[in-house]
Amino acid sequence: MYVSHKLTVRCMRFMLSVFALVLLTGTLFAQNIKVTGKVIDKTNLPLMGVSVMVEGTRTGAATELDGSFSINAPGNAVLVFSAIGMKSERVPINNRIIINLTMEEDALLLDELVVTALGIKRERKALGYAVQDIKSDEILKNKTSNILNSLSGKIAGVNVTQSSGSAGAGAQIIIRGGTSLERDNQPLFVVDGIIYDNSTPIGGNSGFDGATRGATTNSNRIMDINPEDIENMSVLKGPAATALYGSKAAPGVILITTKKGAEGATRVTFSSKLSTSWVNRFPEQQDMYKRGMYNQVGIFSDYTTQSWGDKFSGSNKMYNNIEDFFQSGVVYDNSVNVSGGTKNGTFFLSASRFDQEGIIQETGFSKNTFRFNGDQKFGKFTVGANVAYSSALTDKTLTTDGLWGGGGNGAMTALYGWARSEDITKYLKDDGTKYRMFEGLQPLSSDVENPYWIINKNKMYDENKRLTGSINASFNVTDWFDISYRAGIDTYNKFEYTFIAPGGAVRETYQGGRLSHATTNYEYISSNLMMNFKKKISDFDLNLLIGQSIEDTKVKNDGMHGYNFITPGFYSFGNINNVDKFSQTTLSQRRLMGVYGEFRAAYKSIAYLTVTGRNDWTSTLPKEDWSYFYPSVGGSLVFSELLPKNDVLSFAKIRGSWARVGKDTSPYATSTVLWAPRTFLAGTGVGNNWTRGNPYLMPEITESIEAGLEARFFNGRLGFDFTYYQNESKNQITTPRLGQSTGYILLSVNVGRIVNKGMELSLNAIPVQNKNFTWDMTLNLAGNRGTVSGLLTGQDVLYVTDVQYGNAKAASFNNGVFFGISGSTWRRDDAGKVIMDWNTGMPLSDNLTTKMVGDREATFTGGFNNSFQYKNFNLSFLLDIRVGGDIFNGTDYYMTMAGMSKRSMDRESLTVSGVSLNPATQALEPKTVTYKANESYTIAGVQNYGSDIIRKYWAQYHPLETANYITKTNWLRLRSVYLSYTLPQDIIKKQNIIKGLTVTLQGTNLWLLTNYKGMDPETSVAGSGVIGSSSAGIDYAGVPATAGMSVGLNLTF
Repeated sequence: MYVSHKLTVRCMRFMLSVFALVLLTGTLFAQNIKVTGKVIDKTNLPLMGVSVMVEGTRTGAATELDGSFSINAPGNAVLVFSAIGMKSERVPINNRIIINLTMEEDALLLDELVVTALGIKRERKALGYAVQDIKSDEILKNKTSNILNSLSGKIAGVNVTQSSGSAGAGAQIIIRGGTSLERDNQPLFVVDGIIYDNSTPIGGNSGFDGATRGATTNSNRIMDINPEDIENMSVLKGPAATALYGSKAAPGVILITTKKGAEGATRVTFSSKLSTSWVNRFPEQQDMYKRGMYNQVGIFSDYTTQSWGDKFSGSNKMYNNIEDFFQSGVVYDNSVNVSGGTKNGTFFLSASRFDQEGIIQETGFSKNTFRFNGDQKFGKFTVGANVAYSSALTDKTLTTDGLWGGGGNGAMTALYGWARSEDITKYLKDDGTKYRMFEGLQPLSSDVENPYWIINKNKMYDENKRLTGSINASFNVTDWFDISYRAGIDTYNKFEYTFIAPGGAVRETYQGGRLSHATTNYEYISSNLMMNFKKKISDFDLNLLIGQSIEDTKVKNDGMHGYNFITPGFYSFGNINNVDKFSQTTLSQRRLMGVYGEFRAAYKSIAYLTVTGRNDWTSTLPKEDWSYFYPSVGGSLVFSELLPKNDVLSFAKIRGSWARVGKDTSPYATSTVLWAPRTFLAGTGVGNNWTRGNPYLMPEITESIEAGLEARFFNGRLGFDFTYYQNESKNQITTPRLGQSTGYILLSVNVGRIVNKGMELSLNAIPVQNKNFTWDMTLNLAGNRGTVSGLLTGQDVLYVTDVQYGNAKAASFNNGVFFGISGSTWRRDDAGKVIMDWNTGMPLSDNLTTKMVGDREATFTGGFNNSFQYKNFNLSFLLDIRVGGDIFNGTDYYMTMAGMSKRSMDRESLTVSGVSLNPATQALEPKTVTYKANESYTIAGVQNYGSDIIRKYWAQYHPLETANYITKTNWLRLRSVYLSYTLPQDIIKKQNIIKGLTVTLQGTNLWLLTNYKGMDPETSVAGSGVIGSSSAGIDYAGVPATAGMSVGLNLTF
């Protein structure tokens, strides 16, 4: 089976290459152009990208940057001109060889086409569900290495969280809350009709080589796409919109359409951008106290890295270690594409190079991309192909504590706790050997590793190589029946390298150095056949689509880990003894087969109905339940067509839909599989996995209802789109813990339910519009509430990550919130007063009892986008809005323990008030205690110095009330600002080389107003993955977010 699979991959790669060559050759040697002309708007500015089609045929062209076009057509034919935002025009040729046209704006956009499931273009007014899209120019206005960031604030109900400010850092995206408690909740990505993997593969794990999700920078794989190649991104939010895609689409679908060639002269476009970035917000730190501490009896010692010592005096130097650690990041981004075509074929070729130097020394991200899209027509038969290749390299560092089992700290955790009285750049002696602050006083394993040692001596990087592509063919059998087929492949190889240098401050066993290699091989192959029937009967337009799909996915992970190099200076596995080396291999395969159908009916331009159904068979479920069916029904009524025409209401529509979709489980969850954990190279056999299989698993099911109202006024100058939805996801596949006597740790079961209810509102307006100036504005608002119920009896909380800081952890709660925070609390009486220890006066805590202490889900989010066009100048900006939602400030928690936070400056005296249990009366009595830092106290017969009492309060007792570090966060940020100038065509025409020139200036995250006291509150400690409720809203010692500016140049030849 493996040989057959491998042969299939090779054959598809060969076929893609052959198709690309045939299509490109056929395109370059086609016929000349007969009809030419130019298309402009009412302000005499040229319109680029206008579709020019010969009516009744598939022959077409598109206008160039200067508005010109050329097309071969019969002299008695009719040309149809269409463009987004413009009224379509039918122009008879009448044997003319030159046709010039002035197009009028269509503010109503009644006939606007949007990309829906399976890449089908439909009129927006016909849809029974909400769809929002974003065009190429809007994507590039906020262009970064990760295209997900371009969606922030621009699509209602879509929440994007940047994982960190590191070079190559990924981002996580959630649409309308989550549908799974323990499964991936990121939407399905489909690029040019092929499902595109956007996971965050991590080779290491806490059980194998000590790497955890939050330990370093990880990229999500959608970053392999060049943003310059994207023509459009369409967001399908609800199950009714995504049902045809099968079991992967329950969390939503993002359709990406890449650029294609157009009939006309060959065009070359070059873009170049130079960017710089800097930390936009540092953690607040105290600037009063030096390293050291006083012990219980008042004796001072500087034998500590913490900052509980004496105050700085005028003769003491204070170092700005945190801010000086970071540098300005630099990005060089260059892209070029060549496109063109004839009436029978088009082509698009692109290449790009992206180089990013991170804000941390020795870190960076680089990427190369190549793409070919082409199609060729042979009468009623059309063939096409697209191929994309990318290679990406991320140089990174260990940012937070992540080497479980081996000790050691990350660069950020050390940096944020480093005393300001010490020069952190001193990590080497003059002779080049390692400098240790407490050399000779403590073992190396007890040291706090210097951040500069970590970034300069250790080495971490990952390299990803990816090939995607498809071949497609369509045949118009008759004017009412066509058939199409598409075969696609998505495959990548990711290699991760980790080297911990000898002499590191880790457990003694590993001080001879550590080396880890991890490889992920991912292969996805798909086949999709569709038949489409359409018929017009009187005032009814009928359409029937039926199809069949097959998907095969294979993932193989290989890991090798070793420690203690034999010969110094030679760092390879060959220089490690066999007993100190471990290997691990995992393999998973999945097949999904489906059949689907869609029936559409339209009555005039008034009423629309859509009914879909799909049945899937999956290899991941037992035979009794591996087949499951999910239907949907939706409709819309354009009731403005039934009202008298007036100058106020231009368009109005109500819509509604119901859908039911399924989601299967991961491979092998139904059976107990074997694995070989941490095996010696000599071999130690295999054993049962930690998780016991369950042969009775059923698919997760999500049912959704959605209703909406759209209206436009004053000929499209003002409009809104309102949506209400409710999603219920049941039969949740979770893995509760088992008793030790079972021989397993986890068991997969169907238990639990998630309900998401929400509303979305999009407002758009054109306040000003005249010959020289246009002002467009859009406001997106959305709110979602996710709740959980039906977990196992006694299971009150469900954790979703392996990270926990200050007793805080991302969690979901039974009969509570989905995006919760678990933590500990101080004990309180019925009146809410803190219960204190009778002797010490310190707050008492049930620190072993986990409670819900926060809800990370925002009350509502939004984006306010404005665009101003004045002649050849364009200025646009996007304000990003968040109201509510808790964030745990773990960075402040850590810095407080180290005596480095702003709040830890309050240490001259301490007053604690509450109630305390009187041992004599056994009753709670009011109690207040006050301690002075420079005084001694006798507590229960033991001497205690005030400074030590205050330090212990901040380091030990204050964190036991997790809510002390939680903020219900609001923000208003300038997400992006963009200014461009396009050289006028009357200047361009004076020469024959350059056809277009635009210069741009762009800013990102330049301003942030928030009540959050930490770093940038947009953070996710566990990276870019979205398993369950993710880790968004947990801020702990991460790489700070960045702001940036860029200058760009776009040239067309």
